Amino acid sequence: MFKQTLSVKDQFGVKHAIQATVDHESANTQSHLNIKHITVDGEDIRPSFEMLFQSTLSGKIFKII
Repeated sequence: MFKQTLSVKDQFGVKHAIQATVDHESANTQSHLNIKHITVDGEDIRPSFEMLFQSTLSGKIFKII
């Protein structure tokens, strides 16, 4: 696994710089489909089918931008 810094927006339109964990083989591509999870405030959040990430701690929903 490989970590990348990405920008996301929450449902309120606030931008966040976060760490995303991706497959090592796909780390050089910009495809967001290869993201295994994002880490926000220490919480690892897995994507939904729509590639949205919902925090169980804060209730926020994040989208890759």
